[in-house]
Amino acid sequence: MLTSAIDKDGIALVTIDMPGRSMNVIDWAFTDALRAEIDRLAADPAVTGIVLSSGKTSFIAGADLAIMNGMSGPGTSPASASERIRAMTDAFRAIETCGKPVVAAASGTALGGGLELMLACHCRIAARNDKARFGLPEVTLGILPGAGGTQRLPRVIGIEAALPLLLEGRRLTADEALALGILDELAEPEDLVAAAKRALQEGRVDASAPWDRKGFALPGPAITSEAASNIFLLANAKVRAAGQRNYPALEAILSCVYEGLRLPIDKALKVERQYFGHLVHGDVAQAMIRTQFFARQRLARVGRAGPDPDGALASACRSAMDAQAMRMLTEGMSPAFVGNAARIVGLARPPHLPGEDGATHERDRASLRPTGLRLLRAAALAAVAALERGDVASAVEADVHAIDAAGFPVWTGGPLSMIDTAGAAAFIEACRADGLEIPVGLAAMARDGGRFHPNEEAAA
Repeated sequence: MLTSAIDKDGIALVTIDMPGRSMNVIDWAFTDALRAEIDRLAADPAVTGIVLSSGKTSFIAGADLAIMNGMSGPGTSPASASERIRAMTDAFRAIETCGKPVVAAASGTALGGGLELMLACHCRIAARNDKARFGLPEVTLGILPGAGGTQRLPRVIGIEAALPLLLEGRRLTADEALALGILDELAEPEDLVAAAKRALQEGRVDASAPWDRKGFALPGPAITSEAASNIFLLANAKVRAAGQRNYPALEAILSCVYEGLRLPIDKALKVERQYFGHLVHGDVAQAMIRTQFFARQRLARVGRAGPDPDGALASACRSAMDAQAMRMLTEGMSPAFVGNAARIVGLARPPHLPGEDGATHERDRASLRPTGLRLLRAAALAAVAALERGDVASAVEADVHAIDAAGFPVWTGGPLSMIDTAGAAAFIEACRADGLEIPVGLAAMARDGGRFHPNEEAAA
């Protein structure tokens, strides 16, 4: 997993190469091994500097999401999830404070925890590689970077540049990362390790992080400035408009950055861990991780990742929503109200409604979300029926294809995931209050205490 070699100049080259994997990923075994190796090299007086490199064409693709097991479910809490991720946070902080200059030499992609590890190094050099991508995409799975990403990135490139990357999970090319200041240098692939060693030999790498040195100032506006306040106000408005409060990670990232940048780094990392624990323990993150990562991987392996937008499942879901929307109109709701309700819950393809012009009155806003959820329940029942008919091969496929082809909200994890989150019995009770017909199979599932996705899947 880790091999080290110390050259005549005292530079330790640590090569990360996880056996049996096409790409390096971060798991608990790697975290422990990395911490032990950094401690060993830091204590060795013969070591003058450290280079972290990869034995693969990419650097580190991110965390192995199997590490999410044990962070939620029976016997766990947000506090226990926060404490669990601390092993990774502490390992990266050990790199930063080891007393020896450390250079990350990235042969290719560094995402999520891989980029967080690079940010904890004192210098970051990457190979010129058109396929390489750098970013913190955790928000797309309903969580936030939990190993220092929300704290180090803005300290490296400033608040204004960091917030869009954290809130959108955008992946940068090597040139883009260099231009922003995330990377310090690009090198030809065959010269990468040599370039990292030269940076150390020439004394260009300080053995401490800027934020650990007296007088550190955040790039760009200070966190207490009016300019920074305006950046956060604008970002908050965009988050509210885009996420409609369906994605807790968006607000958590903003709060985490805002609070953390006012604190010394160690206290800031604790704030980040606490926000991470609450998110990963929540229903939205669990649903998104299961569907957006594990389910999509599974379908890709069997060649069933691409949905049919005109297929039976998508058509059934859209028809159910359209029918429910028309029923709402007959109950006296305005087209504008129903359309806004659909948008509030994040439907990517709201029902087709006649004459949807006009605004919703303020007094009606409290009813928007319940009305939107009613539309989702109607579509979810249609997805259940499609699965029972054999229109889709599995619950996994139903969830992914409903999101991609029918516009079902990502935050739910898909229609069947939404039912599992609520519990079949509670979901049926809400559907009956809506006057919706319950498929026979779902009623039987509720009686038996069953679910569409196994419990271990939900906990992943």
